[in-house]
Amino acid sequence: MNLAKLTLFAAALLPFAGCSSEAASNPTPKELRFSVIPDFNKDKLAETSKMLAETLTKKLGVPVRYEPSNDYAAAVNGLIANKLDFVWLGGKTTVDALDLGKGEVRVLATRDIDLNFKSYFIANKKLVDDGTVKPMTNLADLKDKAKDLTFTFGDVNSTSGHLMPRFFLTEAGIDPNTAFKSMGYQASGGHGSTLKAVVSGAADLGALNFGYYDKASAEDKAAAPIVFTTPGYVDYAWVGHTRVGEAMLTKITEAFTHLDPKNAEDKAILDAWSPKEKFLPADGAKWESIRKVRDSLPKGFLK
Repeated sequence: MNLAKLTLFAAALLPFAGCSSEAASNPTPKELRFSVIPDFNKDKLAETSKMLAETLTKKLGVPVRYEPSNDYAAAVNGLIANKLDFVWLGGKTTVDALDLGKGEVRVLATRDIDLNFKSYFIANKKLVDDGTVKPMTNLADLKDKAKDLTFTFGDVNSTSGHLMPRFFLTEAGIDPNTAFKSMGYQASGGHGSTLKAVVSGAADLGALNFGYYDKASAEDKAAAPIVFTTPGYVDYAWVGHTRVGEAMLTKITEAFTHLDPKNAEDKAILDAWSPKEKFLPADGAKWESIRKVRDSLPKGFLK
């Protein structure tokens, strides 16, 4: 084939090459798979997630399937390893996913409350009643008392149950690894396990998600009153992988941000996920503050 014919042949292929490239960069998935970090009651989580799958199937026009994750790392790794397409993560696991995704992971939506999230420090009621621990506005007040108290965080990868409470303790001059009589984590059961540990007296103090505590029973809250509320920080978000295409990621964002409390099915989802009012489109740059806190801890400290 001479040069002129070769040039014409190559030119003829260009439109097809363009179509192929466009199709590859904007795939239409036959199915979408999602998961949620297991920081609440697993049975309730499965129930609400299956309800969400049914709603999203209608809104997105493709089957949506819920895949349970055994722990925080499984939710992140599933997204990266093409076992999941979008996931509900905490602040710390959101930045983990962004880092591991190397530009192929997007933060899609967040609840209005997640832009100003908080952790509560709670204490066993007996210690509050006898004055051993008092409500405080400065965590430094715990410094002299910590050596006689036991403390529990939630899951080591939890933003509201560990990362941010540890950060605020450290900022107050308290090293949780050495300052307390003993310090531990709740390996399973999420924020509910932290609350139970303090209610029962298995731990004198604990840190947990304010949203979980606010919805707990009056009896549990009375047995483990709040003694400190942290400053606000960003936390949970829906995070998706670009393998499903930018168009589908936009549709997922819109499916959440357009949930209407006047619609019974949408209201059930909003009630389960507990925003103050709604989900909002999310900008991943807002989670940079969480990345800085995560990276300020000793290397290898977080799983």
